[in-house]
Amino acid sequence: MSEKAREYTAFVPDNLYRKIARDIVKEKYVTPYLLAEKYSMTISLAKQVLRRLEKEGIVKLYAYNRRAPIYIPVKKK
Repeated sequence: MSEKAREYTAFVPDNLYRKIARDIVKEKYVTPYLLAEKYSMTISLAKQVLRRLEKEGIVKLYAYNRRAPIYIPVKKK
């Protein structure tokens, strides 16, 4: 195994990703299921999008669960 861990992600168009990032800050909380239903994507892809948003500091993991983690948007000061 290499030193760098690889992250395999499915393709999410940039404009859809920006729309998700813009809309997600208006919500109280977000789960992969809510994201998948709202944007017509698979739950595994929604989990990947949420992990990417967490790395960028847009959302924060509130409660970890293997199947349905709960994220909350980070409030900008």
